Amino acid sequence: MKKLSIVIPAYKATFLSAALDSIAAQTCLDFTLYIGDDCSPYNLADVISQYRKRIDIVYKRFDTNLGGKDLVAQWERCIAMTQGEPYIWLFSDDDVMGPKCVEKYLSLPEKVRNNYVVHYNIQVINDGGDIIKTPCKYPQVMTAKEYLDAKLFQNGIISYVVEFVFPRSVYEKTGGFQNYDLAWGSDMMTWLKFADACKGIYTIDADDAMVRWRCSNENISPNKSHPIFMRKIMSQIEYTSDIVAFLKTHNYAPSFKYVRYVWGNLYRNAHYFDKCDLKSIRKIYKEKIGFSVLSYLAYIAVLVRKHFSRILKRNKG
Repeated sequence: MKKLSIVIPAYKATFLSAALDSIAAQTCLDFTLYIGDDCSPYNLADVISQYRKRIDIVYKRFDTNLGGKDLVAQWERCIAMTQGEPYIWLFSDDDVMGPKCVEKYLSLPEKVRNNYVVHYNIQVINDGGDIIKTPCKYPQVMTAKEYLDAKLFQNGIISYVVEFVFPRSVYEKTGGFQNYDLAWGSDMMTWLKFADACKGIYTIDADDAMVRWRCSNENISPNKSHPIFMRKIMSQIEYTSDIVAFLKTHNYAPSFKYVRYVWGNLYRNAHYFDKCDLKSIRKIYKEKIGFSVLSYLAYIAVLVRKHFSRILKRNKG
């Protein structure tokens, strides 16, 4: 049995070849690639067949589309395809990895691989594969709390799903991925949970072992419809509630700065919500998180923003 399983929950075909090219170009091929086809309307099997002589691939086409309803459940059924490898890397069908990612990971001491969630620094690319952003690098080692604070407050670190490799033991011990609607916040809260279950996050800092995350029109993030915004806000309330629970469990004060982001998101996008939406959001926020004086002021700010955006829209008309 190999030590590393790379898992791709596959659906889109547009950039699948680019992802597989980067995997086939690894300087160390001591891994098995598992691809779970989420009942895609595209012929992914033909694309994948071109790589079977270059990569050890296990491919399965599922009879039902699960990712459209529950993306995290699709991740988990793809991981269930694996065959007991001690380390798991959940990747994607449109991102690319640097040529030495696997080599650098497997060359780490076993005590690091067993006791840390291992992270690669990232670059953001566009549809054409051009680098459009290089976020700041992680420190070599971070605790779960340091990761949370850096993610929320230090205006620099970004985390997606694809740049973390984790021990199977931690995955099984913690019950797997944190599941929120649209998987919104699932990555951040999963890494927080996994890091808390071991010694933290260890980053491989090497230019030839970086992950390039693709920002394209096929991502869910740019979808700005009202239903999607509402679902994202509800997910944000859910994971903010879990942040509060994490802080309390570790005897940290869950101050307003940890729970303000719902209001910031609402303020920036107030024009997408009507009065009924905002009242419902306030009620759920209060039930899940609590409603401090600062929360009330933030809510009033959203209402004021909503009021003025309505006036501006009427005047323009």
